[in-house]
Amino acid sequence: MKQVIKIPSLGDAENTEVIEICVKPGDSVNTDDSIVVLESEKAAMDVPASKTGIVNKVLVQIGDEVQEGDDFLEIEVSEEAQEDNKLDKHEELSLKEDVPLRVKEAIEEKTDQIINERDINETQISGIYAGPAVRKLAREFGIDLNKVSASGPRNRILKEDLHKFVKSKLSESSVEIPTMPSIDFSQFGDVEEIDLTKFQKTSALNLQQSWITIPHVTQHDEAEVTNLLELRKKLTQQYKTKVSPLAFFAKAVCKLLDESPLFNSSIDMHSMKIVKKNFINLGIAIDTPQGLIVPNIKSANKLSIREISDEIGRLAELAKSRKIKVDDLKGSTFTISSLGNFGGKFFTPIINSPEVAILGISKSYESVKLENNKPMEIINLPISLSYDHRIINGAVGVQFTSRLCEIFSDINFFEENF
Repeated sequence: MKQVIKIPSLGDAENTEVIEICVKPGDSVNTDDSIVVLESEKAAMDVPASKTGIVNKVLVQIGDEVQEGDDFLEIEVSEEAQEDNKLDKHEELSLKEDVPLRVKEAIEEKTDQIINERDINETQISGIYAGPAVRKLAREFGIDLNKVSASGPRNRILKEDLHKFVKSKLSESSVEIPTMPSIDFSQFGDVEEIDLTKFQKTSALNLQQSWITIPHVTQHDEAEVTNLLELRKKLTQQYKTKVSPLAFFAKAVCKLLDESPLFNSSIDMHSMKIVKKNFINLGIAIDTPQGLIVPNIKSANKLSIREISDEIGRLAELAKSRKIKVDDLKGSTFTISSLGNFGGKFFTPIINSPEVAILGISKSYESVKLENNKPMEIINLPISLSYDHRIINGAVGVQFTSRLCEIFSDINFFEENF
């Protein structure tokens, strides 16, 4: 039996436009399968078939503006669906109720509210026991639900089952990183080929994978470190020792990571969880003749500034002499990349996966600011924080750099932890 389906209630959405059509005539659809995607000024939303059957015609086109009650689908309803009066009643209810569609999954959330009464009928129709949210996730990942092992009650497929399925598929074969095509540059002139070192090869692959798989955002700021550098000079003279400015900066970062543990975490895309680490192993990027190496200072937050300075010196010496241990390279939770000895002002450091953030420090420079309407010489330190935008948003990124600038000015903290 042919049936025309109408656009359901769109809540307070206005100027709603069709931005995607998900099916074509002849396709078989279930009640929760998306037919079109609408977009308003506030959100995007899926509109499901609400019936099980064969698509005869989609009555709207991309770019059309629609409103509640407009015809959008002509469907040949299956005989099983016609006989299932109870299921039809629930689907009609889900279309008629005034459910605000503030997010893309609003209709499916409404369907989930009646899922317990639909489960038996759903299995009869599709042969697969899964809720609409699970089906939607499976469509997005291109997963055939017939191949997924169910762990829910009455052999129901859960979201966790999809995660396990994807994880098992990823472990079956390594993910290939796309590469640029090789070009024979000798056709343009004389060339010389230089082999990459082992370290350079490893570094190149890691950096490329990190850049491709992590959505980077970089926040830049400048910290006034005039008093901090004066304190460093005073303390090194008092204790007759050499302590690099980087050790002071590293201690400040450790304090901030204790306050902001999200920056000391990792994201597990298989289980869709954030892994917060209750330890701080601070990675220090070291430039060596063989390439970039990032050993880390274990439990750096528990060390004094002088101890951190000693560790930086020890790791740098081992790295440059190619005597670094594997354990020194494992377990880093946050990395600092300092270009203070080279110059420059700002840059975009690449995150050291599986970390979620990295701090870039550039060369400090002299500047002038007005204080009480009088010019005053100061020293500014350019900083650049790159972070994983999947779990850290811009506001939180700015809060991190702003708070770091505050810590740099806390002279008492550095004196107490020297």
